Amino acid sequence: MSLLRWTNGVALGLLTVGTMDTLGQDNTVEWDLLSHVVEQDLRPLVPMNGESFEVQLLAKVGDLTAGRVGYWVDGVFIGWVEASHAGVMGPKDIWSASLPSTAGTTVEYVFEATDGSDTDFVGSNGPSETLPGDRFMVNFNTLEHARLGATPVAGGTVFRVWSPTRTSVQVRGEFNGWAVGDALSKVGEDFIGFVAGASVGDMYKFFFNNVYWNTDPHASALVPGDNFNALISDPFGYQWQNDDFVAAPLDEWVVYQLHVGSFAGRNDPVGPTGNPSGYRDVGDRVAHLAELGINVVMLNPINEFPGSLSGGYNPISVFAWEDALGTPDDLKYMIDQLHGAGIAVILDVVWNHLSPSDNFLWNYDGTQLYFDNVAQDTPWGAQADFDKQGVFDYYMDSVHHVMGEFRMDGYRQDAVMAMTDSGWTSQWNSGQNLVREMNRLIDRRYSDAQAIAEIYIDSIWVQTGIEFDSQYHNTFKNSMREAVFGASSGNPNIAGIAAALDGTGSISGTQVFNYFELHDDAWPLNGHDRAVRAIDPSFPNDDIYARGRTTLANTLTLLSKGIPGILQGTEWLENDGWEESRIDWSHKASYGGVFDMYRDVIALRRSEPALKANQNTWVYHTNNASDVLAMERWENGGDSFVVVANFSNNDHLGYRIGIPRDGTWGVELNTQDSIYNGSGVGTSGTFVAEVIANGPHGQSVVLDIPAMGVLVLRHEPGGVCVADFTGDGTLDFFDISAFLAAFGSGAVEGDINGDGSHDFFDISAFLSAFGGLEPGGDYNGDGEWDFFDISAFLTEFSVGCP
Repeated sequence: MSLLRWTNGVALGLLTVGTMDTLGQDNTVEWDLLSHVVEQDLRPLVPMNGESFEVQLLAKVGDLTAGRVGYWVDGVFIGWVEASHAGVMGPKDIWSASLPSTAGTTVEYVFEATDGSDTDFVGSNGPSETLPGDRFMVNFNTLEHARLGATPVAGGTVFRVWSPTRTSVQVRGEFNGWAVGDALSKVGEDFIGFVAGASVGDMYKFFFNNVYWNTDPHASALVPGDNFNALISDPFGYQWQNDDFVAAPLDEWVVYQLHVGSFAGRNDPVGPTGNPSGYRDVGDRVAHLAELGINVVMLNPINEFPGSLSGGYNPISVFAWEDALGTPDDLKYMIDQLHGAGIAVILDVVWNHLSPSDNFLWNYDGTQLYFDNVAQDTPWGAQADFDKQGVFDYYMDSVHHVMGEFRMDGYRQDAVMAMTDSGWTSQWNSGQNLVREMNRLIDRRYSDAQAIAEIYIDSIWVQTGIEFDSQYHNTFKNSMREAVFGASSGNPNIAGIAAALDGTGSISGTQVFNYFELHDDAWPLNGHDRAVRAIDPSFPNDDIYARGRTTLANTLTLLSKGIPGILQGTEWLENDGWEESRIDWSHKASYGGVFDMYRDVIALRRSEPALKANQNTWVYHTNNASDVLAMERWENGGDSFVVVANFSNNDHLGYRIGIPRDGTWGVELNTQDSIYNGSGVGTSGTFVAEVIANGPHGQSVVLDIPAMGVLVLRHEPGGVCVADFTGDGTLDFFDISAFLAAFGSGAVEGDINGDGSHDFFDISAFLSAFGGLEPGGDYNGDGEWDFFDISAFLTEFSVGCP
């Protein structure tokens, strides 16, 4: 599918990128991974006066072997220009061709893309098998290939603004002494024009119908202290250092919510900062986040808001960045530093409303352009008129701004229900269409980026209906908080949290975003304190219950199925809020053991495939009397872990619990270990499962489970050779005999890959380990995989375990 923005019948932008796969040169051009957006992919961004310019085509890394561009001047075909590989942008190759200067008015062009023996084309309506009649276009007279906003070019700046009903627009700024005279030309619903002498750093405003002043909705920077004048910014002024960064797959995400203004500067070993702290301050402290081990930072909103101290949920623009935190290039520096440490950046965006104060979009050009005449209200401010194409484009264009120019890696979309639910808004249909097309655009153009919906309905419709990648897991959050805070009265709801650990209804894995505490739950201005303070109201809010219950909750979150998230400061028992009170860096030393615990839990989560978001989970043990639960996390054919959580205030010594696999187990981590400043209670070392049935399992172990603690057990911690079926350390026919007996009888031991079935995959896994050969091999060469192959294989079993 293609999404086009049109003015006077000209396609200004094509969005045709699909989801990212591991592809290569295979004689098939991957159509869904090709992209050219006129407003983004010309160099210079706005070619002028017939000058030579480059056109860029994005393709999946490694997919294309060659490319060309065919072009026409004033409708006459001129010829083909070879394209070359010009670099990378995240998961995409950039193919570039230079079109020569011309005395003509218009240049139209199409791309030819080749992967080995397959050649296809890309025109303004998308890819095709044959040379298309639809073409991209640059018009040197109208400059309608320019993007909205201000784009610096040689000798001045090209301005473009949406104002469909005004008859005149002028640009007034520092470059002309704020005088009248630099008029823009009407092109469709927009006004476009070049203003000589307007340069990067100059302030400006638009002047509508010789009466009404207003700023630029598409400006990257505003000056609140000077009537919100817009600043001309250079989109290429910052020199990126990490062009090839690609975010980790969603299955591997560990998310850290970060509020830029309160992150740095308080008892900070790196040094003091202003208040609020800024983009560069965060960038200069990336080493801390890398040490913690998270791989995604989720920024609280940083679009321009009234004042300088805010949570960010009162934006006045979706393009301008909060000036109190730094410049646009400072923001790019922060993102670049995070990318350099292997950390993705996703932005919390607020599209559901605009701030009721300083809302310059209200009555923007002297008309109610961005809102309904009777505006749709929300509890926080007026909602823009999503039904208007220009408003729809405003939000969609901001995706290119955020993920294109600023190279962020996804969105957390705030209060989605306020845009999509008929109980919240009368324009729910257009709101659904807006976020759906946003997600399609991200999938096509920014294929490694992800979008998480803040929505509390736990419904697969969020994925299938409006096409988000993930959603807030309301049942998980509520059940976890109920269990943790219920523990203070000795009545945690273990059954409730157990039911939520494997997803809710039809959603699980990467479809859900799990957390115990994020910004809304620890926001004093929202009436909420951090959990450590709610549990222990006496300063410094760090008693054994505050530490134990919060580390238990967050550890269980980090090790559960789904995408886990924690709030800044969680890693050191932060007890203050996060908007007006900066987090206290002295806690990292004071609670060094707690930091080490979070570091080790996150390292375990990220290093073990069995603990990824989509891997198997079975909550097989719940004991409401003792407030204990246990779940297995495992990878089919791979490792198995058991996570045992004790929500009670009492140690459980000598506690027998069923275990899903026989053999040796070991304690991988104990959140109450003394090295983490815990109580020191808890089983350690390795032990062998006893053939004593408990719960659903035929074997069990006896554990000392610490109060308010989590034990993480690993099966065969020294590594296991599944082919040594008798466990005697020797591979011989006794192992083969024992395996075939277990397999034939349906015994659990015969389920080698742990998928609950006895089938050829188990035989394959066993033989692979036994012989060091590839599973599923056609050993007798008859073209089939069957027991004759097993017989053939058994004559060659001496290679042994790898």
